[in-house]
This record gives sequence, C-alpha cells and structure tokens, in this order.
Amino acid sequence: MVDKLKKHIAEIPFVSKINFLEQRDFFIIGNVEIGFDELREPLSFDVQIAPSYPFKSQGSETIRFLNNELLMYNHVMEDGSICIHTLHNTDIKEKLKIDFLSLKNWIIKYYINKENDINYEHIIVNIEPIENCYYSYIFSNVDYFFKKGDFGTVNISSLNRGVYKEKLILNYLVQKFDSYQTHKQIDIQWSNLYKSLPLDYLGAFYFTENIPAKYGRFAFSNWLDLEPYLSKDFLEFLYHFGQKNSKEDKDRIMPLFLGYKISDTEVYWQVTMIKVGKLPIEGIPKKVNGIKTGLWESKLIDKKIDWVLTHDASYKYFFGRGTLCEHLTNAKILIIGIGAVGSMLAKGLAKGGCQSIGIIDYDVKEPENVCRSEYEFNTGIVDKVYELSQILMKTSPFVNVKPLDHHYFEQITKIWIKEKGAKEAFSKFLNEYDLIFDCSTDNDLMYILDALELSCDIINLSITNHANDLVCAFYPNIYHFVSTQFEAILNNDVTDLYNPIGCWNPTFKASYNDINLLVQMALKQINIVYQQNKVKNNFIIRTNENVCNLKIEEY
Repeated sequence: MVDKLKKHIAEIPFVSKINFLEQRDFFIIGNVEIGFDELREPLSFDVQIAPSYPFKSQGSETIRFLNNELLMYNHVMEDGSICIHTLHNTDIKEKLKIDFLSLKNWIIKYYINKENDINYEHIIVNIEPIENCYYSYIFSNVDYFFKKGDFGTVNISSLNRGVYKEKLILNYLVQKFDSYQTHKQIDIQWSNLYKSLPLDYLGAFYFTENIPAKYGRFAFSNWLDLEPYLSKDFLEFLYHFGQKNSKEDKDRIMPLFLGYKISDTEVYWQVTMIKVGKLPIEGIPKKVNGIKTGLWESKLIDKKIDWVLTHDASYKYFFGRGTLCEHLTNAKILIIGIGAVGSMLAKGLAKGGCQSIGIIDYDVKEPENVCRSEYEFNTGIVDKVYELSQILMKTSPFVNVKPLDHHYFEQITKIWIKEKGAKEAFSKFLNEYDLIFDCSTDNDLMYILDALELSCDIINLSITNHANDLVCAFYPNIYHFVSTQFEAILNNDVTDLYNPIGCWNPTFKASYNDINLLVQMALKQINIVYQQNKVKNNFIIRTNENVCNLKIEEY
C-alpha cells in the first residue's frame, strides 16, 4: 500500500519531493514538499493517511497535511493541519490528485494571497468536561451596543440536561445582562415560554471587544493570556464577588462570559467556568518605591482556562438554513382547527420561522390522535390547544402561540353572527390577523367566513378520504369552490371511513405520511404565492394511489 501511494503521489506535478512515506502503527505517515511557480520556495508538509482512505471518517477527510509553522494563516487547525474538504472519489489515485490539489489551492488562496473569508469562523476552543460534566450556554443577539470594558452579571435559566460525548451535559439559556457600566438591563428576546423560565443562576460577563485568541483563532488556554484584555475594574469586581460569596458558595461553578465583536453589529460570547471559592485571581499589595501603600490590586494567576460550549441561537442563525418568506414569518397568523392538517401546518409554520400564531379548537387530544398528527402520547388526554401551543413554543424560541377561547368563537360565529353588532365585532377580531388558515372542515364556518367583508387573507385547507387530494382555497372564493370540489368533482369516498368506538363522528382514513406529504406541499405552494407576489389562485394537489406522483392544478 505504501509503495502504491508513493508512486501515485510522485506523479502529481507540484509535489517536488517525497522525503519519506512509511507505515507506522495505525497510520501511514510521511513528509512531502510542494512547489510550483507562484511559490518562492517549496513548502514542507507532514502527511498522515488513515487505513480507511480514500473514504471519509465521520465526515472528515482521512488524509491530513500538517505544518505547525503556518498557524497564523486561515484554515489551519491548532495542531498545524490544513483544513480541506474535497470531493468523493473511491479511486485512490484520483482521490490523491483531488486532495493534493485542494492543498495547492489552500496555499494559493491563504498562504500566497493571504485572503480573508467574508463569513466569521468560530475560534477553536478546547472543550473538556469539568468534574465529569459538560456545560453549554445558548444566547441570542440583543438590542444593545456593548463597549470595550463593559462588564456586569448574567442571568441564566436551566434549559435541559442530556448526554454529550457519553457524559452528562447541562444546558443553560442566557436571559439577560446587567451592565455595571451603564446600569442597564439588557434582555434577550426569546419567546414568552422561554422568557418565563425561572432565573436559576447568576454569572458574570466582560466585553473584550477583540477576540481572546492566539492569531484570532485559537482560544487562549491560560488566564495569564487574558491579562491584556481584562480591565483592573473588572478584576476588582470579580475579586470582591468571590470574597463576598466564597463562604456560602465556595464550591459553586460559575460561568464567565467573554464577549467580542464578530462584525460591526454582532457579538459572540465564549464562556469559561470558574469556581467561586477559587477564582483565577489573587490580591497583591500595591507598592510605591518598594513600600506597601495599604492598598490592594487584583492580578490574574497562572491557571488553566476551562472553556465550555456556547452557541448563538439568534433568529438569523436558528433559521439560517431556511425559512418561509417574510410575508409569512412576520405575519400574525390564526389557525382554526388543529387536528391532523392543522397541527402539521402549525408545526411547519413554526419551523419555518413564523413568530406569532394563534390556535383555536374545541377538541381534546386522545391517544388515537397521535399517530397521524403532531401530538405526543406521553401527555395523556389534554386540550389540543394546550398541547400544541407547548409543542410549537418548545420547537422554536421565537414563536409566541396564543390559544383562543373556542366557546366565544363558536357562539359569535354560529349564534350572534346574525346580529349586525356581533358581525362587525367578529370581522374586527379577524382583521387583527394578517393571515387565517381554516383547517376545521366545518362547512358552516367556511360559509360564514366567506360571507364576511375582511381585509385579512383566509386560506382553507381540506383533504379527501385516504388523503388522495388536498383542496386549497383563498378568500373570498372559498365556500363555492370547496363545496363544488368535494360534492361534484373529486372522488371523495364517504363510505370507507374510520369509525371509532362509541357514538362519534366517523373520520377519514389516512396515515401521517399521506397527510403530511400534502400539507407540506400545500405550504410550499402558498409560500411561493406570497414570496413571488403571485395571484392567489385556488389549487388542488392530486395524488395517485399506485404511484407517488403529485400534481398541482390551479383554478
């Protein structure tokens, strides 16, 4: 294998020399020199090849190029390895060409041209368990401009405990910063559910402004490295904090947040854990001309920094991999009917970045509802609006969900609607929303809503038995269109229904997969309509029982 690799590497034009390549224990290791016209002189790299080469291992390349004299350049890890990501290829010769070409491209881009990436790269932090436990802190952006030297306390809520790298991990949520400099309380704008969590713990923060890392990429490992970054005022604050609490909480581990700018408008926080009774500082007597003044000052000591996990869960990053269009995410939404279709729609909206959702339903969730909706078995029998609101708000820390009074809704729509005052009040209530989804399958309600004069958008979603078709209709052309489709056009089998035990209305037959496929495709089509400002045409999504073939027909 070694001879084969050596032969293939020697054929690569810009590999000017192979100093050695040999099998050592688990890896094949060696050293090569890379040279080409743009380089003044060849660069030397140690090479490490794993037995699984050319296949990747846990998403990482199984060949490594190392030179610890290049740490100051971008995309070099702390051990001197060059960060490369290359294309898949199962042929060793071709894979070597690809990987060495990637190394050459790195040399040109970052070593020769010294390019900087537009996107921020997280600094490399060595995370280890503390007393056999990992810690993580999740934060979000705030409407506040931190200045260099700003410090104070941090209020924190417990989020959850779990398993990380086969050890216990404690997860926490940052709620607010209290600045001692500006005397301002800086709240993080989580949703109501997360803002209501009890404030369990107190930490401290200091805004360094500059990245506390070697070469701006490798987090410092010793407290003495932070000496140029932390002000005397903050060290005094930290020292007196420790003195004040050392008797009662001397063994308590406290987070210290170090903040720095990653752009003109964004801040990132790294967290180190410190024991209240053993802070990394000491009091030293001040001297003038070698004579003690009776005053003391705080100094950092030679001690390892215990970094822990942090994550920025700001809206732009939480939904950075994809959201619905802003017309939907910024809309005040009401969903009427949260059974199978309504609950799936609601979860799709929450996961798509929507921030304000009202829900209404008179029904309760029972065990047989779970298999084809977004409800859970472990909560037992509860009101659907209660459980779904919890599910949605646990899903996204930015969505506020408001369950509405179904008794009032039923009375005003079915009893009082004939009165002029009630009709006006109901219309006013609905117009407080930007977008209303009617997933109730209530023909009476559909008729009433379609007859009102409204400024908001209403979308009706209904599916046929066996989820063969989904009908989507936009206000004000809902009632006639939907009724005609179900009564005269679509093949809606009303005989083969599911009849539960007891005196109850039969319901349509369809699996979670059948229903969710249609609901998510409908939501995609609705998103396109609003994103591209298209005409709101009613549409039907048709399926084929024998072939997975979806078709949208617009009207």
